[in-house]
Amino acid sequence: MNLPSRIRSLPLPLSAIAMLLAIALGTFDYNNAGWLLFGLGVLAWIKLDAKQLLSSDRYGVPPALALLAYPALAGARADTSVTFGLALHALVVLLILLSQHLAEGTVDAFSHQKGVSRSI
Repeated sequence: MNLPSRIRSLPLPLSAIAMLLAIALGTFDYNNAGWLLFGLGVLAWIKLDAKQLLSSDRYGVPPALALLAYPALAGARADTSVTFGLALHALVVLLILLSQHLAEGTVDAFSHQKGVSRSI
């Protein structure tokens, strides 16, 4: 099994795993290692996961985890504008995923082919 297929088979994207580890390290006061994983998580999300946002809901998790990881790492020095920017980005990703699900539900609700084929 090659590396790209192993990465896709993980239960969470690689960026989400890095963000979770950054939250844990920030909680235990290992801030330097936490910032390193936060940066790796951001780079992995930009490089690998952002392109696949519409393919699966699990790719919407990293922005929300980044919103949680930043205050855990920055502590009292957390900048309000950065936190607001991360929150706004997580909200936009949530709205994109929500609109995708609503569009799929609307198509399924107005598709009469399923009902007709089952009744015949």
